[in-house]
Amino acid sequence: MLDSGTVALPDSQRRALLKKDSLWQKALRVHYRALVFDGHADTPTLMAEEGYDIGPRHAPAEAHLDLPRMKEGGLDAVFFSIYVPSYLGEGRRASARARRLIRTTKQQLEKHSGRAALATSAEEVRRLARNGKRAVLLGLEGGHALAASEDTLRALARQGVRYVTLTHIGTTSWADAATDTPRHGGLAPKGEDLVRAMNDAGVLVDLSHASDSTFYDALAVSRAPVILSHSSARALTPEARNVTDDMLRALAENNGLVMINFYDEYVEQPGGGPAALEDVLDHLDHAAQVAGVEHVGLGSDFDGVPRLPAGLGDATRLPWLTYGLLKRGYTAEEVYKILGGNALRVLEAAESRAAKPERDDSVAAARRR
Repeated sequence: MLDSGTVALPDSQRRALLKKDSLWQKALRVHYRALVFDGHADTPTLMAEEGYDIGPRHAPAEAHLDLPRMKEGGLDAVFFSIYVPSYLGEGRRASARARRLIRTTKQQLEKHSGRAALATSAEEVRRLARNGKRAVLLGLEGGHALAASEDTLRALARQGVRYVTLTHIGTTSWADAATDTPRHGGLAPKGEDLVRAMNDAGVLVDLSHASDSTFYDALAVSRAPVILSHSSARALTPEARNVTDDMLRALAENNGLVMINFYDEYVEQPGGGPAALEDVLDHLDHAAQVAGVEHVGLGSDFDGVPRLPAGLGDATRLPWLTYGLLKRGYTAEEVYKILGGNALRVLEAAESRAAKPERDDSVAAARRR
């Protein structure tokens, strides 16, 4: 939570909302005082491939996120996805793609340094938010870009990467993906080593896109909380990319975090027609009921999906989630956690684990046998 917050919605819209429902007065106060943190946006791909500029305001049909709309929607921090397509394999092309997107993102942040900056820690996120700047963090989407190399992982961490999504749509040489043929029954031994190396480097282990077996194997190995940066609840929407209730409970035991994806195909009700904002609220609510409020966050997948739910078409619509959560009976403190407090917690936990890199080598050896 921030010390204060100015409502950034247009005055006419704010007045209309307050006239419609008195709860909006509380919702706007809570939302713009919160530190709102999105776990996943694919905007760097647009920047690198289409010359997209996050500085000016764009129409929702063009993109979901830019700096003006982040401000209007109260979005203080976002993980920009360093997305590496699976077809690039695990060699130089994949690593080069990652470096290119990191370089492009940093160039954009330098261009707009008065409004946004790279953050590599929870404290940097808080400091930027206090100063009215947007915090951008880097998450590598596609562990194949590591080329199964701990040295490459550490090099990317030095460049600012703070989470690694173990797989994308394809199974790698060391981890099975949710949407591909399994080869390892979860994590291969090399995958276990890489998870430990992520812990030591202060890099969060992201299990979105991972198979169920990979998910459980990673939880067994990781000494720090893990995240699902953009996944939803399989009990409501039976997609392989979503997580089961048992997985949500296991995530809570790990003290981890599921960041609910907004993509309509991952939140729509079977046979219920196109998704709407209420469906995203249903997934947030379900995850909170199963895993606990402390283990739920936002992972929009902005700029990475072709369709978003009605009423949630871009970053300016985030206050409607706050209103919806309050309408469902969540307290302000619970909403602060879901909007961003939980994301800061797991980021701090990863930093703390990296500061104490020693591990029980006998346990590690036993797991390899």
